[in-house]
Amino acid sequence: MLKPTSFLILSIIVLLNFSCKNDTQNSDKIESENVAVDTVSELPRNRAAKKDLTPQDIAVIKSVMARVMNDGYLKRFASYLVTAELTDLLSNEDGPFTVFGPTDAAIESLSAEKRKFYSNPENKAQLIEMLKSHIVVGNFDKTTLMQTIDKGGKAKLKTLAGITLMVTKSGEELIVADGKGATAKVIKGSVEGSNGSVYVVDALLNAN
Repeated sequence: MLKPTSFLILSIIVLLNFSCKNDTQNSDKIESENVAVDTVSELPRNRAAKKDLTPQDIAVIKSVMARVMNDGYLKRFASYLVTAELTDLLSNEDGPFTVFGPTDAAIESLSAEKRKFYSNPENKAQLIEMLKSHIVVGNFDKTTLMQTIDKGGKAKLKTLAGITLMVTKSGEELIVADGKGATAKVIKGSVEGSNGSVYVVDALLNAN
């Protein structure tokens, strides 16, 4: 389960992104109120002291879990990670980890029956296994991954679920296969985090 402090920090990331958008929309309104604000600002204020972020806080903010949460392609994948209680692993543990996150479109392409299956709390173990099939032990950023493939023609990556992913090149594209018939194309990445790397892929792996 995600620790309260970690959850708060990750939530702040999302709120900051939202507030930045609102700041732009409200700029005209703020300018029109400057006179009143200037008058009030002369009054003494008691401000709460800001809490300095610890190295651990900074690591959480830059973790692979935070990278997943901030990626517009991976909202449903992030939601699944929360449901499966894997957020603490990806935000607090040193790892390192390499995450191949399937897009929202990839998850939505599942049949209604399969989505219902993964949403059922009784099938949490199967959800965890599927998600862990997208999480590799070790940090394989794009440079490392490309060098490994160029040297041996492919890269074999062991996941937390115990299956081995096979990554190969097709032209300039990276293709990930789960050894069970499913393949996914890397469409983004790698994005580096404090405890690993994140890729975005266009299909689910080991979702049978």
